[in-house]
Order: sequence, then C-alpha cells, then structure tokens
Amino acid sequence: MSINFVHKNVKMPGALKDFVGKHLADIEKIAGEIIDAEVIVNEEKLSFRAEISLKTRLDSFQSEGRDRILKQALRGALNTLRGQAKRSKEKIKESKKRAGAKGISMATVGLVSGGRRRPARAVASPPADNILISDNYSRKPLTVEEAVFFLSESRENGYMFINSETNRLAAVFRNPQGGVSLIEPNL
Repeated sequence: MSINFVHKNVKMPGALKDFVGKHLADIEKIAGEIIDAEVIVNEEKLSFRAEISLKTRLDSFQSEGRDRILKQALRGALNTLRGQAKRSKEKIKESKKRAGAKGISMATVGLVSGGRRRPARAVASPPADNILISDNYSRKPLTVEEAVFFLSESRENGYMFINSETNRLAAVFRNPQGGVSLIEPNL
C-alpha cells in the first residue's frame, strides 16, 4: 500500500504518519487491498482539515475530518472510512445472497468469492498449482466500457461484472492478440 501525504500550512510528524498507516492497515483488512491512498492535511483559521482518499480494486472511499487538534481530525476521517468499508462489505454479502436466490449457481458465486469447489468427477485438467483464484469482480452493475476501464487499471487478465445494459453476468478479458474480449453467457 502506498500512502501519499500532502500537507499545506502544517507539518505532518512521523508519529501521525505511522498512526494513519496503522489505521489504514486495519481498514485494508475490511475493504481489501488498498491500491492507493492519499492524505491531505491543511490548517485553516482555527482548525485542521484532514481529507483521506482510498482506492481498492473495486471501490474508492473518501472522507473528511475537521477539528482543532490535527490527530482528532485524522481520527474522524479514518473512522468515517472504516464505516464506509464496513457498509461496502455488507453490500457484498447482500449481493451474494441475492445472487444465490436469483438462480446463479453456487459454483459461480464460489468462483467469484474465491472459494474452491471440487469437481464431481475426474476431468482432465491442468495441475492445481496452475490455477489462480481471483477476486477481480464488480459488486454493482457496470457498462462494458466501465468494466474495460477497471480491467485496464488492474494487474489481472480478466474482470467479472454484471452488465447494466442486459442485467446478465459477463466477463471481459485480455485476449492473446492484445485486445479485450467480452463473454456474456445466457443463463
């Protein structure tokens, strides 16, 4: 996780940077891997303003805290981020429950969530150490263009999402020719 600190009209001591880093590590446990974090701190007339932006693989969070004490302003912004991450995690759980109720097979949900499922019968397949389980998917419906954007932002070769135009499960992936391909099965 890389944290970019920007401070205007105020010095940011190392202890406060460590404080923010520790709390962001806790938030990362809830929200998933943090790709980028930016902390902007500035001193206004009689108070401090702390603005924190986070980007994870699937979400981005932003919060602001104001207080007369710099650490309190940072704490307020971090608490807001923690709440946003928890609500996002709850939405994921809800969407998985709804996906199971709508008839998407639990094998699909298991693959999306990173779970492994044993095949019912032996099938010729590559060794298990060649299989990479990924959690690169969207929780909310996206257009194909948005999914291609998220694919280009990630280091993965594929991105699964619900197409907002057709309301069906779809995936975009990098093809061997260097382009992007779309798979949208009729379920």
